Amino acid sequence: MKWRSDSVGRFYDSNESTVVYFDSHSGDTHLLSEFAAYIMQQFAGEPLTTEELMNKISPEVESGDVSDLRESVVGILEELFALDLLKQE
Repeated sequence: MKWRSDSVGRFYDSNESTVVYFDSHSGDTHLLSEFAAYIMQQFAGEPLTTEELMNKISPEVESGDVSDLRESVVGILEELFALDLLKQE
């Protein structure tokens, strides 16, 4: 199963712990964690499986955090799906 985003969207990061995301597809605005916004940005123009996403972002994660990475990513993917920001193929 692959995950994809229907919207290019716009991000506003005020260097705080949250990022404002405007979904141009629905017209909705969402407040995301920095990590959730980072994950959303990985889907720019291409659908990804969870494993492909993990391979793409794991080099950016500190080695001590890699063990918890999959659980965190899956949780965020499910939340983004529930917000209708990501679709499943």
